[in-house]
Amino acid sequence: MSLIKYTFYNIPWWFTPFYLLHSYIGAAFIFSYKWLVLKTCKIIIEGQEYLDKHSSRIESAWHHKGSLYWLGLADVKRHVQFMHPSWYMNKIKLAMEWQGCHVIVGSTGHGGKEAADLIVVELKKGYRCFITPDGPYGPQKELKKGVLHMSLQSGVPVLPVRVSAKRFFPIFWNWDNKQVPYFFTTIIIEYQEPIFVTENNFNECHNQLTLAMGD
Repeated sequence: MSLIKYTFYNIPWWFTPFYLLHSYIGAAFIFSYKWLVLKTCKIIIEGQEYLDKHSSRIESAWHHKGSLYWLGLADVKRHVQFMHPSWYMNKIKLAMEWQGCHVIVGSTGHGGKEAADLIVVELKKGYRCFITPDGPYGPQKELKKGVLHMSLQSGVPVLPVRVSAKRFFPIFWNWDNKQVPYFFTTIIIEYQEPIFVTENNFNECHNQLTLAMGD
């Protein structure tokens, strides 16, 4: 986590040159890294039938698996994505937008409710989104209920996702040691049975999703 507390909205003029340099060089690196992952890694998809049946959906995985999942995801042009507004996240926002993803800024404590409402609107239009429900800062593998509220409001199911790679390295300075795949490895993306959230089964879905995302 950065010690500098600026967000997208309060960058001072004297910090702007470094902010822009960091954003665009970082975005180019991430964009290129993802391209190389897709070119060199074997990506195994399990549960394709769930994707075929539910084009509009909420995909959900634990935060420490988020980079493994995103880097192994070939097509993001119908994705709408949350983005935390800390200044250092702009490089990820740019890289996602260059790949064709629609990014909406907001997270817990930073306009998260408003951002979630905007994503619900996009889900109703047929978009899909990916959420790490224990992010952005944990506690690790403690599911926040926002993902369930979004499913309830939009009427689209939640697809729990389990992701693994044979070889990866942890981002050791990140709070949950987020995993990043090496090149020339195998990434396995397992989509679990969709969960349909209603007012009657809300608490049951909380437990079901927690278990379905695995470790």
